[in-house]
Amino acid sequence: MKNWIWIVVLIAVATALGAQNAQKPKGVFSMLKVGQAVSLKDHGSAYSISFTEPEVPLGHSVIEVGEDYVVVRDITGVKDVVVPVYAVKAIEKVRTKLD
Repeated sequence: MKNWIWIVVLIAVATALGAQNAQKPKGVFSMLKVGQAVSLKDHGSAYSISFTEPEVPLGHSVIEVGEDYVVVRDITGVKDVVVPVYAVKAIEKVRTKLD
């Protein structure tokens, strides 16, 4: 009976650890984080998203990051834009300090 309890505990721990790893964003938007300041440029059929390192205030902020989309809000808080992965031209990382 004691062996069964240990097996159940091990399965529960393994499941919990696996769920934590599954929540990490992967793919195109993995560089973006909720709350991060970004610049969003509309090129007609596609968007380019840029951010700085270290972070400086920009015209938009990331409010949600999905596997195949990102939602950004303008600095006034009036307009949210959902950018699907197929509408992204580029994600640019701008370094303000050279190493």
